[in-house]
Amino acid sequence: MAGLATARILKDAGHNITIFEALPGRGMDSHSIEFEGGLIDAPLRVMNQHLWKNTLSLATHLGIKTFPVRTFMACSWLFEDKTETWLTTSRTRIGNFPIINNRKGIKQYGWRLVKGMLQLKTAISQFFKSKNQDITLADFINHNDIEEVFWHGAVMPVLYTICTCDPKTIGEWPAKPLLIFLKQLTDGDALLRLHGGTPAFVDKLIEGIDIHSGSEITKVEEQGSAVLVENAQGEQFQFDRVVVATPTNKLENFLNKQQFADDIALLQKFKFEQGELVMHTDASVMPPNRKDWAVLSYMMDRKFTKQQFTVWLNSIEPSLVGKSPVFQTWRPVTSIDPKKVISTVTLTRAVVDSQTVALNIELQARHKVANRKVFYCGSWSCDGLPILESAVTSAMHIAEIFGAPLPFVGLKPKVEVAPQLGY
Repeated sequence: MAGLATARILKDAGHNITIFEALPGRGMDSHSIEFEGGLIDAPLRVMNQHLWKNTLSLATHLGIKTFPVRTFMACSWLFEDKTETWLTTSRTRIGNFPIINNRKGIKQYGWRLVKGMLQLKTAISQFFKSKNQDITLADFINHNDIEEVFWHGAVMPVLYTICTCDPKTIGEWPAKPLLIFLKQLTDGDALLRLHGGTPAFVDKLIEGIDIHSGSEITKVEEQGSAVLVENAQGEQFQFDRVVVATPTNKLENFLNKQQFADDIALLQKFKFEQGELVMHTDASVMPPNRKDWAVLSYMMDRKFTKQQFTVWLNSIEPSLVGKSPVFQTWRPVTSIDPKKVISTVTLTRAVVDSQTVALNIELQARHKVANRKVFYCGSWSCDGLPILESAVTSAMHIAEIFGAPLPFVGLKPKVEVAPQLGY
């Protein structure tokens, strides 16, 4: 997304742009596939209009409309004689606030979940009034007494969904961006999905731009006033300036090690995790009772040491309504029938820690050095959650350096009535 957004902004500012994409597709929709005539985004993306404001503004500027989605959830205990769904939720018609809607959840855990919600809201309010907001999420939890079932059974799975990192790693993240997200979530803000999903967005982002897919870069080297770029096919190109939009753990594969030694040393300090996203039709990842199925299915053991989450795509993607039930499961811990696997994708996610802010400040300072020719952007390269919004924000940082206008900033998303979905 960072590279595509940068390309679009600079193209509209009058620059001649060429995109080199290592994968056969087009950047962030390289893993999108067709299923029974419908669309599977990998990963599926929904956005809050406050937390993804630049991303949705850019989409609106490009003429893409959105529709609201209702992300209900179901939580089930795993690794027992019988899979038990202990919580299902819906949202109120007025205010869109999350509520428990299953009798077992209310009877067994209702008071604990309500208590945890009130404790979390109080703790978040106190956090934003405090002077010390430079703490980790683990510090935040250690400083506040929040009901365990609510926190580990309902909150951490949601953060796990957004961050797609190991739960221990999430504990090391700065608390502030995660608490901002949780505040927006518990305040009842609806999530939006783009009409046509990621492919529709990418169509607009690359319109009129020369893109080379399946063109992995093997060399980036400054030669006088130009930058030489060479791909795996041995083709060579020269440019005035180059923007590198890739995880920083891959830079050594193509950056000239002598010319960019200082950059490589800095950028290697950013951390990343990888995991597998499995697209499949195996309903064993969902609650055993069909009536309990929800957009998000979380499964965990009672000690909260093992967990997985699954998205039921038919309930959130209009083109899949009426098709066979199809799911995305992130890092499955239960067996998925190999015969029911549609596709498996390895995704890389940036990890945020106490060093990230300082690293990004240093990176942006280097970008502003006179006569600089090579720049870096990505969801990892600015403060906040490393999601599409961070990617677009990093593209805006590059645009500022190039003096490119940002006409989309502040535009409100065009929200249409939700199409009929499968829930």
